[in-house]
Amino acid sequence: MKIYFKEGKGRRHMIPAPLWLVKAALGMGGVGMSIARKHVSEDQLIYLENIDLRELRKGFDILRQYKGLILLDVRTKDGTEVKIIV
Repeated sequence: MKIYFKEGKGRRHMIPAPLWLVKAALGMGGVGMSIARKHVSEDQLIYLENIDLRELRKGFDILRQYKGLILLDVRTKDGTEVKIIV
């Protein structure tokens, strides 16, 4: 997976994120979730509690079959762009 982002000033960045690394980070997500719960407001906490990290990891196994798939492509008015490609 690759994450591309372009700042409004024209600087471009690319972050390679191998799927095995993303899955490993999700496997350790319980630690991150406990930290996030301390810093998230009550109305946003509902969304965190509904994330099933095990199912999300399974989803990344399936994504391996779809190389080149664009997961996210966002452009803002100020010229900032973000694109995530499997």
